[in-house]
Amino acid sequence: MDARHRDRILRLLRTDPVVEAFARAAAAVPVHLVGGALRDRLLGLETHDLDLVVAGDGLRIARDAARRLGARLVDLGGDAFAAWRLVGAGWEADLWDRRGSSLHDDLARRDFTVNSFAMDLADGRLADPFGGVRDLELRRLGATTSRSFDSDPLRILRLPRLLLQLPGFTADPATIALARRSSAAIGDVATERVREELSRILASPEAGRGVTLLHQLDLYPGLFLGHPGTTGPLAAASADLLRLEGLSIALRDAIEGSSVPEPDLLAARWALLFRALAGGGRGGADALAGFSSRGYLARRIARAATLLLRVEHVAEDERSRRLFLHHAGDLWPTALLVLGVAAHDRQRWLASASAVGRLAKRHGAMIFDPPTLIDGNDLQAELLLDPGPQLGSLLSAVRGAQVEGTIATRDEALELARRLVT
Repeated sequence: MDARHRDRILRLLRTDPVVEAFARAAAAVPVHLVGGALRDRLLGLETHDLDLVVAGDGLRIARDAARRLGARLVDLGGDAFAAWRLVGAGWEADLWDRRGSSLHDDLARRDFTVNSFAMDLADGRLADPFGGVRDLELRRLGATTSRSFDSDPLRILRLPRLLLQLPGFTADPATIALARRSSAAIGDVATERVREELSRILASPEAGRGVTLLHQLDLYPGLFLGHPGTTGPLAAASADLLRLEGLSIALRDAIEGSSVPEPDLLAARWALLFRALAGGGRGGADALAGFSSRGYLARRIARAATLLLRVEHVAEDERSRRLFLHHAGDLWPTALLVLGVAAHDRQRWLASASAVGRLAKRHGAMIFDPPTLIDGNDLQAELLLDPGPQLGSLLSAVRGAQVEGTIATRDEALELARRLVT
């Protein structure tokens, strides 16, 4: 990026209504735009979140800017810092008061050099003590200082997340080495912060690359098994996630139809990770349960991934397909996708997936949640049974037969129950 193009972007940024409102509110107090918004605008990426720092008088400036913009003001500060968030229609701006510290010190505390330069709103000049603009031009992520990861180990996870988020970026080898040395400390970070970063990595279509980066940082499989900072095999997990993206298109073609639920790719990726690192099946489910119990996985995703790990075979006959659909529920396309990743014969898998899809369209409602044909009162009256566990067993058998498609009426349900008690 030549200097003239960069300066034109910065001039346009200064005319942004939100930026202008902060400049007017600050008056004579130095105020700088920093962080991701400045980085992304120079990269030509759209952003609606701004970060600004002021050299004191933060509360007054925040209130004045909120008044000018008609924005909602939220106090983010605590004992250690003063910060406010302004929320408008389609945008947010965080204002930090650096109080007595210098702008250089404020920038030095930031994670990567591409986030560690600032624009003065008064004259548009850049303060870039750590070479962030140069790294931006090289599309390189480098730590701002040698202590970047010591001050906040969560930044180790932010490194792969940004590498997926920012197009064409690579990591400086020295930064990878710095992050790896601190990887064990990720266990000291609040679980909800770790969960958020991991979720953003796994939500990316390039999640396979993200897991490769986690492996380079000694976070996969260690963090997933409860001991971050240790290494282990990667090949299966990386290959599985790469195959998943291509297979999702093939599956959609095989089971096309407006009534088919969209595959839950996030749950599928989590299931594949644990299947790979713990040998699949029971081992993967146990490892996932431990990971989830430590707070690193949202409950919905944990439930979905656990279900996916319990599905071990592609359905080959109608009875098996019915049972598959009943157990998988709305996740049946996702379960097919996970099974397809491990399938040795792709055409056979696609044929089975197509058959499952046709069955779901024809009889899905009866399979997923069969209607009640008889209840405990019916069994007691018709079969002269006493209350007890036997009633529950019989009703379960009736429901199972409905799922398998062998009974569909009340009379058939009663006949089955009679056969089971004689």
